[in-house]
Amino acid sequence: MKNLHVRRALAGLSLGALAAAGLATVPAPANATVDDAAVGTQYTIDGSLCVGEDKGAIDPDAVPWKDDGTPYSASTSDSSTFTGAEGDTVDAATSMSATVTSSPLGSGSATITGSASATASALASGTETACNVTAHAAASASGFFTLTQPTWVTVTANGQGQRQGRAYGTSVVGIGIADGFASNPLFFYFGADGLTVSTGDRGSATATTLLPPGEYGVGFSAFAIASTHQIFDEGEDALVQEGSATYTGAFKIEMKPAGSASPVTGKGASKVQFGARDCASGNVPVSLSKKTVKKAERVVVRVDGKKSSVLKGKKLMGKKPKARTIVVPTNPTAVSKVKVKITLKNGRRVQATRSYLPCR
Repeated sequence: MKNLHVRRALAGLSLGALAAAGLATVPAPANATVDDAAVGTQYTIDGSLCVGEDKGAIDPDAVPWKDDGTPYSASTSDSSTFTGAEGDTVDAATSMSATVTSSPLGSGSATITGSASATASALASGTETACNVTAHAAASASGFFTLTQPTWVTVTANGQGQRQGRAYGTSVVGIGIADGFASNPLFFYFGADGLTVSTGDRGSATATTLLPPGEYGVGFSAFAIASTHQIFDEGEDALVQEGSATYTGAFKIEMKPAGSASPVTGKGASKVQFGARDCASGNVPVSLSKKTVKKAERVVVRVDGKKSSVLKGKKLMGKKPKARTIVVPTNPTAVSKVKVKITLKNGRRVQATRSYLPCR
């Protein structure tokens, strides 16, 4: 297999000898904010000591994808048979597929979701074989884009897998600075400021980090490898001379600008306007319309469960009802939940809540 150390490629992850070559560069579609975006597959079927056809391809069906909310998919399968003496045969096969969907990237909140599946098998006709056959399979999606502001990034992976005999696999998702986005058959590297999550059978994991503005590479993959001969030095049954593996991953990459706010919730949402958080001071403006002030008996503002402001009587109404804005202090380095509880003059109580991500 070829070693690829290229900036614009998503390549294989190898656990020891688990290897897969990278996605080739695909020109970005017109008007896309994601560059060199591709979803595709890679595989190799290699044999020695027996007669058969080696096979393999890097991105035989690579598909460029856009950050436009549309699903983009690719899939491939192949097989080969190797024959030795006295009916000694090995059937090798690979099957791979991947799908990616992304909302617009770079300037605000965005989400990338996807899935990938890889199957590899090398199955002997008998309990022993002289054929040395290995099948690698990988399905991946990758792309590059620019973050224009500090952004909280959360990557999540859920994996399913099964293997028998001499076989291995995993699934992985990550993001890292574009200049450090590289790989070879021994590792999957997202570079500095990177964030990577890997899962195996029935595994799940989530990780979050704050990324500064800059150009980043993002990608996910599922990998599988199977062989008739020993892959690793440990943990293998010397009497088993075949293998099969299937690994599937479901992935999500969520991006939210630092200090950004959640949707407003609660029955009082229509009566309160929450402003953007000031990342320098941490202050959040909370506005009440003249109509709300006129109908309100009491207004209580809480930050993370602690009382911040109480307005009632003249402090709320003033000389006559008018729109009011309350400046609510919060800690800009922490997640903050601002809750406004309004007691109306008719005795009814409503509340509205909004949460804010840390600014730094």
